[in-house]
Amino acid sequence: MKPKPIFAFLLGLSLSNGSMAQPTPPTRQMLMEQALNKSYALANNTAEQRKVQLEKQALKNAYLPELTLNPTYTHLDRDISITVPRLPYQPLPKEVYSGPYEFSQQLQPRNILKATAQANMLLFSGTKIPTLYKALSFKQQAVQAIADKDRMAVIRDVALAYDQLALIAQSERVLDEADKRLAEGVRFINKAVKEGLATPYDRSKVELAVQDLAAKRVDLNGKRQLALARLTQLTGTPADQLAGIRPELTRLVADTVSSSVENRPELKSLALASEATRYRQKATLAAYLPQVYAFGKNELYRKDLSAIEPYWYVGVGVRWTLFDRFTARTERRTAEQDLLIAQNNLDQTRDLLTLNLQKTQTELLTANQLADVATQKVTLARKALDIATKQYEQGLIRITERLEAETDYQKAELDYAQAVANQRAAQVGQLEATGTLTIADIR
Repeated sequence: MKPKPIFAFLLGLSLSNGSMAQPTPPTRQMLMEQALNKSYALANNTAEQRKVQLEKQALKNAYLPELTLNPTYTHLDRDISITVPRLPYQPLPKEVYSGPYEFSQQLQPRNILKATAQANMLLFSGTKIPTLYKALSFKQQAVQAIADKDRMAVIRDVALAYDQLALIAQSERVLDEADKRLAEGVRFINKAVKEGLATPYDRSKVELAVQDLAAKRVDLNGKRQLALARLTQLTGTPADQLAGIRPELTRLVADTVSSSVENRPELKSLALASEATRYRQKATLAAYLPQVYAFGKNELYRKDLSAIEPYWYVGVGVRWTLFDRFTARTERRTAEQDLLIAQNNLDQTRDLLTLNLQKTQTELLTANQLADVATQKVTLARKALDIATKQYEQGLIRITERLEAETDYQKAELDYAQAVANQRAAQVGQLEATGTLTIADIR
C-alpha cells in the first residue's frame, strides 16, 4: 500500500528538522574538563613526574648486580713455560729412576682465547642511595603540587573566556531591547514628520541612534569571535560547537573564602623542594662512610687458561675513600647554600602571595561596590527613560532629549553587565589567590 502524499510530506519534514537540529552547546564544567585534558602545562607536569619516577627507579637499580661479558683474544711472542735445569749429579739410584732430570712444562700457550663473565653488586652505599631516594620522593611531591597551580590557571582562563561570552550575550540582549524601543521611535518620528510635528533633523537623530546600535553590534560580534577562538584554543572544541553558548551573567559568590595563602600550591611545592634539598645535603655525608660490594668472575672458555688461573671466584670488598681532595666537604657546603636559597625563596614567595591576596580582596570589595552602584544607576536610568518617553509622546521635550535618555539607559545596562563580569573575575582571582579554586566554585 502506497503512503498518502500528505503523510510522506510530514515524514520528510520531520526528518529534515531533526537533521537540522543544533547540538546542545557544552556547559562551563564540560569545557573546563576538556581544557584540563588538553592543557600542555599539565601534560608537561605529568612528564616531569615520570622523570622523577625514573630517577627513583635508577637509584633502586643501583643495588642490582652489574654483569659483563668480556671475550678476548691475545697473541704472545712465545709460549710461557717453566724449565727445571739438569742436575749435576744422580739424585736417585738408576734402578729406581734413570732420568731425565731436565724438566720443561708449558704454562700458557702463545695464542690465548678467553671468555669471562664478571659480576659486581653494591651491598651498602654508605646511606647515600636511601637518602637520595627520600630527596627524590619530596621532589616528586613538589612537582605534583605545582600541577594544582597549573590546574587553577586553566580553570581561571576558561571561566574568564566563558564569562566574556556571557557579557556579550547580556550586551546583545540590551541592544535587542534598545532596537525595539528605537523601532517604535522611528515609526513615531516618521508619523510626526508627515504631520509636521517633527523636522527631518529630528528624524536624522533617530536614524543616527539606529546606526550607533548597529556599530555596537559589529563590535560585539568581533568580541564574540575572539572569545570563541580563546575557548577553542583552551579546550580544542571547534568554534561552531561553541557558537550556541549564551549563558546568563550573574554575580559569583563563593561558599567559603579563606584568608590565608598557606594552601597555595607554590608554597607547598617550595616547602617540599626545601625538604628534598635537605635530604640531598644529608646524602653528602655518605661520602665519609665505606661502601660494601660483592664481586665474582667465571671463565666460560677454559681451554687456554694457564695452570695458575682459577676457573671462577667470588668475594666481598670494602671501598673506603680516606681522602677525596675535599670533594665531599665542598658538596656538603654547596648543599647548605642550596638549602638557604630554598628557604629564602619560600619566604619571599609567601610575602608576594600574601600581598597578592590583599590585592585580590581589595579588588573584590571594589567590584562588589561598583556592581551595587551599577544596579542603582540602571534603576535610575530606567525611570528617566520612562519619563522621557512619556514626555516626548506628549510633546513636552524634543527627540534629542529622548535619545539622550535612551543612550544613558543603554550605557547604564552595559556598565552593569561589565560590572558583574568584573565582579566574577575578581571572585575567581580571590579564590585562586587562596589556592582553593576548583571547578565546583564556578557557577
